[in-house]
Amino acid sequence: MAKAAKIKDSGELARVAGNIFSGITTVFTFMILTIFPLYYQNYYFDILKAKYKFYWVAAIAMLAACAAVALVFCFVDGMEFRAQNIRRFLGNFRWENLKKQPFVYKALFAFWLFAALSTVLSDYRYESFWGNEGRFSGLFLITLYVLSVAVIGKLGRIQKWHLDLFLAAGMLVCLFGLTDYFQMDLLGWKVNVDKGQANSFTSTLGNINTYTAFVALMMGTACSLFATEKNVLRMLWYYAAAIMSFIAIITGQSDNAYLALGVLFGGLPFILFADARWTARYGVLVASFLTVIKVIADVNEKMAGKVIGLSGIFSFLAKYERLEVIVIAFWGVAAVLYIGRCIWIASRGDAHIGKWLRLMWLFLVAVVAAVLIYIVYDANFGDQQEKYQALSRYLIFNDNWGTNRGYCWRIGWESYKKLPPIHKLFGFGADTYGILTWDFRQEAIGLHGVFYESAHNEYLQYLVTIGPFALIFYVLFLGGACWRMLKGMRAKPWVLGPCMAVLCYGAQAAVNINLPIATPVMWCLLAVGLSMERMAAAETAGADQTGAEEGERAEQAGSAKKPEQGGLAKKRHMEQSAKQADSTEADSQAESAKQADSTGTDSQAESAKQADSTGTDSQAESAKQADSTGTDGQAQSAGQTEQSASVDTDDKRFGGG
Repeated sequence: MAKAAKIKDSGELARVAGNIFSGITTVFTFMILTIFPLYYQNYYFDILKAKYKFYWVAAIAMLAACAAVALVFCFVDGMEFRAQNIRRFLGNFRWENLKKQPFVYKALFAFWLFAALSTVLSDYRYESFWGNEGRFSGLFLITLYVLSVAVIGKLGRIQKWHLDLFLAAGMLVCLFGLTDYFQMDLLGWKVNVDKGQANSFTSTLGNINTYTAFVALMMGTACSLFATEKNVLRMLWYYAAAIMSFIAIITGQSDNAYLALGVLFGGLPFILFADARWTARYGVLVASFLTVIKVIADVNEKMAGKVIGLSGIFSFLAKYERLEVIVIAFWGVAAVLYIGRCIWIASRGDAHIGKWLRLMWLFLVAVVAAVLIYIVYDANFGDQQEKYQALSRYLIFNDNWGTNRGYCWRIGWESYKKLPPIHKLFGFGADTYGILTWDFRQEAIGLHGVFYESAHNEYLQYLVTIGPFALIFYVLFLGGACWRMLKGMRAKPWVLGPCMAVLCYGAQAAVNINLPIATPVMWCLLAVGLSMERMAAAETAGADQTGAEEGERAEQAGSAKKPEQGGLAKKRHMEQSAKQADSTEADSQAESAKQADSTGTDSQAESAKQADSTGTDSQAESAKQADSTGTDGQAQSAGQTEQSASVDTDDKRFGGG
């Protein structure tokens, strides 16, 4: 049996630990995005408890596995590498390093902190922690959401195929929902369900509002991936998923769908209109959506007794007599966009479009928003409210608005206003809406036959139960996460998928309940998006560094290949300097020789003069003392002559040197 390879240094140990953490988060992500949506126990009768238990068990298993692996590697790091990785990890919690953390994680921590503070200050701490008097969305579940995002976002290495698996599971969920629309009940889920409520439940998710929330997540993901995909086969797969999500969200019969669709088709152009290819595919998405409505309208007409049927705005659109003309017109627009894309790329060389098209879309959205605001104001405060009766269920806000959501919101707000200041600031306690509105319970049962455990508005729910500060940081967290995902599109365009999924969910959450059925999928997709963005940022930074290094090497290579501009010029300069130096040296030597010759000549003349003078004097002296000192006089004259010759020789040697 082969021995395991020995880890050489602390860096390699950290890489091994990172791979294991990544594997753990991958398994958890797979379970939540693929198995969780399809999981059930006793059909619809315990769907909430079954999904809740599945999620918290899976989340705790992931966290426990990560903690166990961390302990093992801490032991190895302490024994083998003097706790280098431990010190490095703990260094991340220094204040100067915490300040460098991305804003999105700061907002996430602040959201959890205020939720925890609300639970501590609540008069119903147990209920606030577990959420057992509501929909199990207490502090315990919120903590699991927060930890899962932190672990996956920081340690996960999520790939594109995770989203493919999510869409595959979503296709199955939508197929079951479609068979329910045709009243087939393939799995026998509705056998023991009251006939009056049977159409309010569908697929493997329960209530149609929860089903629509999940489909909104799938729709945002599929449409974004279709719009930005380069591979043809993958593009066709994403297109099929987008079509299925359109069918599901229309036949789901929930009014929540309108808000999700509004954000999808109203928000995508702000991203897609930056690229000619993406713009053309947006046109295909709009035309396809209208085509789906037309097809469903025809099916409803031919199979009137076998389908549940449409209601609301979708019913109005399906019955519109000029719908077919509109569909053809939008396909014509899509064709024009594709032709324009080809012309644009051929003339410009790339698909990039400036800001002008997005600015035009912004102006159009602003005009539509202004018109809608005026209509809503006129319908509620104008003198001719009767002209809006056809759409009164959407435009006129009262207790009956949104299937009695107006009443639910009113009693929640009135109960919140009665709270003491401490609870107005920090909330009544997580998921305690039913306790907060207890005084209205009998009235609600008498008027509507139900009592309200949730606000049917995720943002109002957070406001009154965990306080305005928690709500603010929750919204900032969602916005910051989406912003980071959009930044990651430079390296990984498919990060737009989780981003649009979160935005679509956030839109419909304004009229829906936060349940541990669709909401865990939203938190998981959000964590997936943050993980992808982190990897995209690392790849971009690595690519920028590599590009800088390659540019530097190319510059050096270019300098070597152009000696005329670089090395040759320098060589010529050196040769010119050498010539100038040689010329200067030659001039100096010539001047020195000239001075030496002049000096030598003068010295020789002077020596000769002195020698002659000495010789004459010596001869005269010798003549006077010829007898007694002749020999000495001759010797002295010879010595002086020898000295003159020696001086002359030294002068010549200096002049020549």
